[in-house]
Amino acid sequence: MATIKFIPPQMGAVDIYTVQALRSSPLRLMLKDLGVLLTVLPYLPLLFLPLNTKSKEPKLRGAAKFKSIGNDFTQVLLGLLETILLILFIPAIIALPGLVFFGVALLCILILRLIAWPTQGPRILYSADDPSISPTTDLHPHERWVFINGICTGSSGLQANIDRLSYLFGRQVLGIHNRSGGLLADLLECMIQRCLDYKTMDARVACEIVKEYLMDKRVQKLVLVAHSQGGIIASMVVDAMLTELPAQMIGKLEIYIFGSAASHFHDPPASSVEAKSSAPASARTLTIPYIEHYANEYDMVPRWGVLYATCKLLTNRYAGNVFIRDKATGHMFVDHYLDPIFPITKRGNPKAVVKGKVGQANGSGHGNILNGNGHLEEALSYLDAVVDVDDAIPLKRRNSTPPKPLAELRNQRDYGRLQNHQTPASTNGNARPSAHGMVDGFDAIGGDALMEQAAKGKTVKELSRLWRYLGGNSPEEMQKQDSKDRALGRAIL
Repeated sequence: MATIKFIPPQMGAVDIYTVQALRSSPLRLMLKDLGVLLTVLPYLPLLFLPLNTKSKEPKLRGAAKFKSIGNDFTQVLLGLLETILLILFIPAIIALPGLVFFGVALLCILILRLIAWPTQGPRILYSADDPSISPTTDLHPHERWVFINGICTGSSGLQANIDRLSYLFGRQVLGIHNRSGGLLADLLECMIQRCLDYKTMDARVACEIVKEYLMDKRVQKLVLVAHSQGGIIASMVVDAMLTELPAQMIGKLEIYIFGSAASHFHDPPASSVEAKSSAPASARTLTIPYIEHYANEYDMVPRWGVLYATCKLLTNRYAGNVFIRDKATGHMFVDHYLDPIFPITKRGNPKAVVKGKVGQANGSGHGNILNGNGHLEEALSYLDAVVDVDDAIPLKRRNSTPPKPLAELRNQRDYGRLQNHQTPASTNGNARPSAHGMVDGFDAIGGDALMEQAAKGKTVKELSRLWRYLGGNSPEEMQKQDSKDRALGRAIL
């Protein structure tokens, strides 16, 4: 059974730390980002491994297979050309006159864009109509599902991704195409997005679509799934929505990210009342009720993104549960994330998942999936794994050194007077100095520490929410069924 590490979310509503972009200049951020990227480059060959994932999904045929092969060939060609051009960059600057260098560089960019052009289709795609999922799609008319792809993904790859999501979860999925210019070009674009907060066209399209769905009164739930660079775009979307929409609307949103390259993720308390609450941080309501991050330990992209941001940048803001598959490699969305987490139980037959019902038949409190033949199968090994809670991260967060601006503030002569000037809500006798020297009148341990204690001994299934959508199911309906089962069990006893 897989070993899954679990990093508790940042639950402290009074956390005084801000994201790196608000504390450093863009140039410094770019240089630091480049340095971190260079440290994870040894994991680059592992992006595509293992090659044989024993996927049981229906094999691509005809035009779809041809497009997939064409996209793979184009990505390899772009990667090789970009590597050669990168090696020649410095010698070209030295050897060529300024205008000549500029002209050659422009020509090279044009050639690369022409090579990538066949893989770039429409900005928006929809999952293919599948008669086998139509009944479950019709059961959830008030839900919308949106997916944002990651690096090195062509239009055919996006179509395959959203078809697989639709196949697994029994919903129609809208895909926003984050177009690829090759591996190195995509990584450069990631740095620009992370450090300069530049919203590319796909990010702007995502903001418009998400905002429209959140403002639509007919939509009660919006599930946003993203992969790789799509995680950066998702974090940009969240930042934009937090400035434009009320918390009640944003509360419709659920976010699930795989192999995230994002450097931060915001999720503030749902209201100022929540922020001032004296309840434990784990009991307070956040604006976005569910955020989950899934990562492979030896995947280069999350080691640069979510894993670095949560494990190394202790004074950073990164909301959500983090599940890490120990010693796992690979970055491909379907092959290295969906297949290990949600494997299809019957070759070539979506009914094996789509018609599956999740219940409590084995008496262990863990659900089972009913396959197409009506036989109960043990729940997926990833989901049944008892998590290894990383209790060091919450402790390091609480004992971390404050960022430079805060450290300088505390050295000022008037800082003690500022600390002693408490608001009425914080002078009730329960306030205490926190590990950072600030007054904390909220919870005695800290939200992430409470989550750490609560997570110990639990399985991924007990901590995760996304799996509850498998086969067209609904988490809310499953919870109702669980309550009925528990009530029936008590009645029998």
